[in-house]
Amino acid sequence: MKKILLKYKFPLTLILFLVVSILSIYLTGLDRHIWSFLEMGNDGRFHVMRMQGLYEAIKHGNFFPVVNMSFLGGFGYISNIFYSNLWLYPVAFLRLLGMTTVQAFISFYVLINFATFVISFESYYVVSRRFDKSLVFSFVYTLSVYRIFDMVRRFDIGEVLTLTFLPIVILGVYEIFYADNSKWWYLTIGMTAVIYSHALSPILIAIFILLVIIFRIKTLVEEPKRILTLVYSGLSSLLLSLGYFLPMYEQLKHTQFKLTHAPLIYVSQGSMQISDLIKLSLENDLFKQNIGILMLLMALIVPIIAWKAAPAVRDFAIIGEILLLMTTDIFPWNLFIHTPLNIIQFPWRFNMLVTVLFAVILASDPCDWLNRFWKKGAIISLTIIIICLAEFSLVTNHPTQDDSYAAFNNLDVYSIGAGQEYLPKNANLEQLRRTKHVPEVKSGSIKIRNFQQKGSSIKLNFNATKAGKIDLPIIGYYGYSSNSSTGDVSAVKMDQTNNGLAQVKVRGSGVVRVKYEKTPIQKISKLISIISFLIMIIYIFRQNRVSSKLE
Repeated sequence: MKKILLKYKFPLTLILFLVVSILSIYLTGLDRHIWSFLEMGNDGRFHVMRMQGLYEAIKHGNFFPVVNMSFLGGFGYISNIFYSNLWLYPVAFLRLLGMTTVQAFISFYVLINFATFVISFESYYVVSRRFDKSLVFSFVYTLSVYRIFDMVRRFDIGEVLTLTFLPIVILGVYEIFYADNSKWWYLTIGMTAVIYSHALSPILIAIFILLVIIFRIKTLVEEPKRILTLVYSGLSSLLLSLGYFLPMYEQLKHTQFKLTHAPLIYVSQGSMQISDLIKLSLENDLFKQNIGILMLLMALIVPIIAWKAAPAVRDFAIIGEILLLMTTDIFPWNLFIHTPLNIIQFPWRFNMLVTVLFAVILASDPCDWLNRFWKKGAIISLTIIIICLAEFSLVTNHPTQDDSYAAFNNLDVYSIGAGQEYLPKNANLEQLRRTKHVPEVKSGSIKIRNFQQKGSSIKLNFNATKAGKIDLPIIGYYGYSSNSSTGDVSAVKMDQTNNGLAQVKVRGSGVVRVKYEKTPIQKISKLISIISFLIMIIYIFRQNRVSSKLE
């Protein structure tokens, strides 16, 4: 039996990962109900609508939509510029196969769990070549309280996806600063995957890398090539994500959004008191942000064990402690409210880095406390028990959030997130709710006939006895064009006095045809990213081939 287990340990591990991926969210999503906190202050509905919009766009032949037309009852919301759809295609295809919204969503959650198990295991195994320690890391990290909190309470798909790829980032940082810096491309892969997951997470990671640079300054002076490979990695990540960043920059340049005009919260308001951090972590409370009792214990013992660890683990341990303190009001966040760092909103977002760094320390076991496999098995079992009890407590203490699958499938098209960040600065969501979805004559004497809308395309006939303006029932984001119109029709502009709706000036008679057309910057930047991706694949393949020959 033991020989069979050893022979097939990797396939059996994959089966174990799949089983636990399902088990770990059973109480909150697979027991014919879903604890979804639909009416509370999280972005769950927003991310579900992102998935719905991609599905509906693909269904109508638009595989790469820029404006999500499922939002706001057809007025459209340009969330796709700020949140990449790259990792949402599996959900859209599950919908196309006939799954309901909730079925596709939960299947996606199982897939994310499984992917996180596999990626975290493999990332640790690349360095350690230890099956047992890699298994411990994958369980402690994947089933960490903060990560599950992000999944089942916040429904923050962007941050959950970041947590999926974060172990690759840590692996890349390790290789560049502590090991074989020729493998800088691990950081490129990890950072690019994170960028296409969540716009804010790269800022947090950049702060982490800056701390690593400070800790390794002596080595970097002695080995400047490590800095060079960090630059290689950064430039490569930039090229790979140019198709994301440049369209975002272009849109921000042409449109004033609530995102930049009126911040939802100042970063100093989002920090935690240490007493709350300790209390919530001791309780493994999934209702509020915390790191959980296991990571809290690691925070307490790090000062004892870090000095016996290898340099990388030691530095990661100390940096983890620093980042944990930065989640609290001990750190002077009030000094940063008028700086670019204010965009992170909640300092406790650093908990994702704290979690992965403390998981590395626990799995590395610098004091050799887990020197028997049964001890490692006990830690793994403990993580499963802790998260199951935490979810049981969540659903028991908050029974009113128990939603049926039917309720979850009933989408609210006006769920655009608490901050309404991607509405024009003067738009009012409640007014948009009340606005009829028809063209409106704002000036002149104009008759409108045969109004049609299909996705982001609008068509109508007009006859203007007196030249005037027409507001169209779409938000006039940069990229909408009237070039296909016939007659005297102006370019599309945004009517700031009417919730940012698209507006055209017309004279005489003709046909208004307005549709969203990808801008040259959007097309060119995506082409550069695709070419860069192909080059990177070839480079990695060749590097691995050379490494294999040397071995």
